[in-house]
Amino acid sequence: MDSTIKTASFIEDFTHGFQPEPFHLLARQTGFCQRQGKIDPYDFLLSGVLGQASALRLTLDSQARSLAEPVSRQAIDQRYHERTVAYFHAAFDHVLAHALGQPPTAAMAGSLQAHFSAVYLLDSTCFDAPPALQTLFPSCGGDASPANVKVLLRYEYIQGQFEPRALPPGKKPDQNLAAPIAQLLHKDQLQIQDKGFYAAAAWHAAQAAGAYLLMPWPRSVTVWTRPQPNQPEQLLDVAAVLGAATASCVEWAEVVLGKDERRVEGLRLTAFRLSPESAGRHRAALREARRRQDGGSPTQTALELAGWLLLLTNAPVAKLPTHMIAYLYRLRWQIELIFRQCKSTLRLDQARGNNPQRTQCEIWARLLCAVFVFWWHAHANAVCWLHRRGEISFEKTACAIQQKAHGLGRALFRGGVRLGEALRELWNCLLKTARKGRQKTRTNTWDVLNDRWLDPQPTPAVPVAMDLVNH
Repeated sequence: MDSTIKTASFIEDFTHGFQPEPFHLLARQTGFCQRQGKIDPYDFLLSGVLGQASALRLTLDSQARSLAEPVSRQAIDQRYHERTVAYFHAAFDHVLAHALGQPPTAAMAGSLQAHFSAVYLLDSTCFDAPPALQTLFPSCGGDASPANVKVLLRYEYIQGQFEPRALPPGKKPDQNLAAPIAQLLHKDQLQIQDKGFYAAAAWHAAQAAGAYLLMPWPRSVTVWTRPQPNQPEQLLDVAAVLGAATASCVEWAEVVLGKDERRVEGLRLTAFRLSPESAGRHRAALREARRRQDGGSPTQTALELAGWLLLLTNAPVAKLPTHMIAYLYRLRWQIELIFRQCKSTLRLDQARGNNPQRTQCEIWARLLCAVFVFWWHAHANAVCWLHRRGEISFEKTACAIQQKAHGLGRALFRGGVRLGEALRELWNCLLKTARKGRQKTRTNTWDVLNDRWLDPQPTPAVPVAMDLVNH
């Protein structure tokens, strides 16, 4: 399909997702709009999503001035109540559903679909909120703010789709969120997650759906093996085996985790030896953490395990070769970059004021703005890769939309010819100015996945030493 046709199709789909009528209906259904007033509900939403995105400071004054008919800051403040929270939440769900229903043509990572129909990256991030929110979003305690908000996010890597899934209090552990998210998986989908999301129920849900998980092994979970058929299972001393190993990669093809109702069968446990530099950093961090905790020293078992990356998966070797497991896990770092941009550029973690309803609306508005940015990034990236074998930078996309956000908000509210012109101008800007720079001498994770697996070389090699971050 020609890029011009793709552009027109995407802009048409995007415009359809931001028609005023559905938002007016949501405003009436949630009770936000009970009578015709000076502030249009759709305009009020856009002022919070795009008007505030381009403001130097997130204040009631800046939002009031971004409306089509400016009002006083008091008028804006009075519009924040429980019904407004319901309206912003419903608007977010509406836009997210429409964005997920219009996936782009698979771009650079489309070759992964030969192995997995989708690759999800799962993680959460937290940020402090004003103390007035401590009843709704209690924190874990300590010296930080008594209110803390957690954002649970799934990011689909192949299509580049952004999926915020929940907004729980900061004190709620990731482990309690793992099973409901795993229940969303379908056959042949892969989810890559941190060890904080380990839960036997999540593994059971994924296996029942024919889906796969990939995550680090939590040391607190026991590992059992059966050396011979029809023999009892034996507890595996992972540290002892790795301490005696000379190979850079050790794999147990089938292990059992836990016991009784928390028992999980049919998993692979693979250990990759870290480079001396990476192992040294982890052991130094382990010693420092133990010193701060009680002044003691870590055990020899802990020091041995700190020199290895141990990963669990239920994906068979035919789906996920052993020599590629650690490289595929590296993709999880992408979600950390997403969180960084959501906070630094989209200011997700900047909550102001002591009005709990206003703070909740601001969070939903910034998440909706993030969906807006990822929607554009995914489609522009697909076209850029298809026609130029290049990539679009999410950071540059977010900055470009932030700079144009106020004008885009006004164009979306007014509609007509001006809207089409503004959207085409943004599209051309992204394709021309938001492309990633590429160092030909630098090999990234995608290059390794492509060269050694997706487009394999004659003799793929097992990595000698892994120098991995964030595991």
